Amino acid sequence: MSKFRKAIAAIILSSLLGIPFAILSLWYQNPPDCERFCFSEPCPLNACIGGNSLTAGFPFPIVYDDNAGSPVHGWGRIGVEDFQNINIGAFLLDTLFYGVTIIILFAITKIIFKSVKYSRRLG
Repeated sequence: MSKFRKAIAAIILSSLLGIPFAILSLWYQNPPDCERFCFSEPCPLNACIGGNSLTAGFPFPIVYDDNAGSPVHGWGRIGVEDFQNINIGAFLLDTLFYGVTIIILFAITKIIFKSVKYSRRLG
């Protein structure tokens, strides 16, 4: 297999492995424990500053809490109605981030195993 094909296979594999992690990153919400919006300072506990301040996704926010599209009981929460305006660019960047991280971890693990195998031959 040529180096070009190996590189393409690694990119495809990292993308396929990165997509589930990007989807799982939607559980990360910033600010955490946001239950309602606050439109004047000082804000009470578990309140977000008004507007589109509640986001989901890591490291790049993929979904924003849309006050206008959410029902009143959904303000301050990421709900199904907020997934209508997904930031595709941020989703692709998150997928790339997790895919590259996975490939780097595989490469480091491979180097460590080769090093241990080589040191056992010497000793």
